[in-house]
Amino acid sequence: MVGPALAEVSEAYNGGNFALPWTLPRLAARLHFFLPRDQAKVVGALRDVTPPAAWRSEGPPLVVGDLGAGIGASALGAVRALRAHGVVRALHVVLVDRDAASLPLAQAVLAGLPGVTVHVAPELPPRCDVVLLVQVLVEVAAGRDEAAGDGAAFGVLAAARQRLVPEGLLVVVEPALQPTTRRLQRLRDRLVAEGGVISAPCPHSGRCAMLAHPKDWCHDDLPVDLPGWTHPLARAAGLRWQGLTFSRLVLGGEGPRPPFRVVAPPRDTRGRKERLLCGDHPDGSTLRWVDRLEKQESVNNAAFAGLERGHGVALEPAAARVGPETVVSRR
Repeated sequence: MVGPALAEVSEAYNGGNFALPWTLPRLAARLHFFLPRDQAKVVGALRDVTPPAAWRSEGPPLVVGDLGAGIGASALGAVRALRAHGVVRALHVVLVDRDAASLPLAQAVLAGLPGVTVHVAPELPPRCDVVLLVQVLVEVAAGRDEAAGDGAAFGVLAAARQRLVPEGLLVVVEPALQPTTRRLQRLRDRLVAEGGVISAPCPHSGRCAMLAHPKDWCHDDLPVDLPGWTHPLARAAGLRWQGLTFSRLVLGGEGPRPPFRVVAPPRDTRGRKERLLCGDHPDGSTLRWVDRLEKQESVNNAAFAGLERGHGVALEPAAARVGPETVVSRR
């Protein structure tokens, strides 16, 4: 029963039908498949974001507002990520969702986590340390044309920022599809224009160069497989359990951003390895293919061959071609 229900939920989501009636098999599909997948996306979205140092010492509880909380997957991922980054403070999670059927499940999912309290509310608190918007903008924009969808989604982002404390984190996760990701890239440019500080994935504050090319979009593809119990369900529904794909935007956080980030799959040919690097290049561009000839491999630049999409990297000196003297380091 759960496998066919999982296929129904996946087909509805992909088709923009977010008003699907939640039968028991469909709720079970969300718990057994989408819960482990979606919480892992939030962990992945925050993997290279450094929370404020003050959060790693005793102090008042941190308020985590989860807008569109669903069954609690996003909040669970945020708790895991914050603890992994050394955050020791108590966490007060506020769940907001118009889907009344999902909220008791979310409370049950989060119940008993050490140092975590949970509250259901009709809207985000006025002061949040973390705001989660996970697969919310795709729902807000569904059924609208591009301009109207962008406007509605940006309105949600702007309202969420107003609820965020100055040192807080705004975490946005969207499906890794071309339309949803390019919308997030457009919204990213609007946020930067209004003074927003992007900590991930962008290593620069210029305009997104990918928007100049309609077929380009930037997303993460992490080598994270879902737990074994999800595999039979995925097979029954025709879904993948290998790898984790999503697009993300994180505002706030501390620590330097990597000078460059790999934003496409490796392009390797005989005698040459190429990586598409986003960042502030010496020629003034923010998006550029950088290569290394095999005959130029050295101890200094050996890390270049291992770079995959999503990796942060530093090149010293930065240039279009990596030479034996170039020091390549993961960041």
